[in-house]
Order: sequence, then C-alpha cells, then structure tokens
Amino acid sequence: MAKISFEVDNKNLNTVITIIKNLKVGLIKNLKIDEKNSTLEKVSKPVSLGTNKYLSKEQFKQKLKKSAK
Repeated sequence: MAKISFEVDNKNLNTVITIIKNLKVGLIKNLKIDEKNSTLEKVSKPVSLGTNKYLSKEQFKQKLKKSAK
C-alpha cells in the first residue's frame, strides 16, 4: 500500500482536510492528521512578573502611563 504525506500551512489546513474527506468513498483507507506543530505555534508565553531588578518593556510603559495620570 502506498502512503502520501503533505506539509500544509496552518491557514490552508482546513481546506485540504475538507478536500481529502470529500474524496470518493473507498479511495482512502486511513486518514491521519498530525497537528502537533500547529499546537506549538498557538501557545503564547505568559507574562511573568518575576523578581528581576528591572521592569520589562510592557511593565515600564504601564508604569509611565499610571504616573502621567
């Protein structure tokens, strides 16, 4: 049995999956989707307060805004 693999950009993933699922019944025996790369990109780094001596850029901007009021 032959195997075909694709590398698809995340923005096109739903379109490609829809096309493959709508192919003639019986042509594809098994459909396996590996989404581990896309889940890694979706995770964002939380802002940590930390115990650093200096403020982060965002925290410094917030401090300036508060002191300007």
